[in-house]
Amino acid sequence: MQQAVRDILALTSVLRDDTEFAIIEQAVPILDRLTTPIEADDLKALISLLPANGDTAHGLNWTILHAIESSSEWPLWELLADTRNEWVQILKMRLENGGCQQP
Repeated sequence: MQQAVRDILALTSVLRDDTEFAIIEQAVPILDRLTTPIEADDLKALISLLPANGDTAHGLNWTILHAIESSSEWPLWELLADTRNEWVQILKMRLENGGCQQP
C-alpha cells in the first residue's frame, strides 16, 4: 500500500462533510500525493473511505473516486458488492456507462 493511502487511513476512517475541517484540510495534500499505479490494496482502502450515504466530503470523495477509476486494476468487482452504498452505485453506473459489465 502506498504511503499516501496509509496516511489518509491514519487520519480518518471515512470522509464526510461533517468531518472536522482540520482533518479535511490535512486530507487534501495527502490525496494530492496519490501516485500511480493504484494497486488493489490501495483500491480497497480508498473505497473504505467513501461513506455509504454518498456524502462528498467537500468534494474530496470525487477525488478518491477518480483515483479509483484511474487504476489499471479497476474494476475489482468484489469491492462493488454493497449495492446500498451510494458511492458503489455511482462506480457501478460509471462502469456500465463505459460499457464495462461484470463477468
